[in-house]
Amino acid sequence: MVDKKRLLILGPSYRRRRDQGLLPALERFDGLFFRVARKYLSQVKNIDVLVMVDDLTLVEGNAPLPYHEPKGREWGRQSFSVDALEKARVFNEKFLEKKLRSGKYSEVFLAMGKIYAEALPNMDKYNVTVVFPTKGGPGPKAQALKNWIA
Repeated sequence: MVDKKRLLILGPSYRRRRDQGLLPALERFDGLFFRVARKYLSQVKNIDVLVMVDDLTLVEGNAPLPYHEPKGREWGRQSFSVDALEKARVFNEKFLEKKLRSGKYSEVFLAMGKIYAEALPNMDKYNVTVVFPTKGGPGPKAQALKNWIA
């Protein structure tokens, strides 16, 4: 039997590279979780990456993205309307349906804040284990991501 892959979903980041032109989503954003992911993903082959962009929708980790200035001054204090969250959740459910229905993933790791996770559908029906560290600050969560990748 072939080992199942794992899926990493990274939330949006206030920090981003200002390079002109297009960069893959995993390279465009430059927050803590993105730096940890880039450092350790090169050592494994069985992890696919999705990135949540500013409108809370998901894209492939290699999707080309232009630079956009982040909105607001404090990323952690962002709020989203119920309508925006619902619209993103509907899009993300269709997007994840294609990925997770195949049965090729055993685990999904969510590296994002709770508010961003609200834009994701319930993944219980896909028979995958969801890992979502919610305790502690950025340091313990980044450590959990490192350990999960390794």
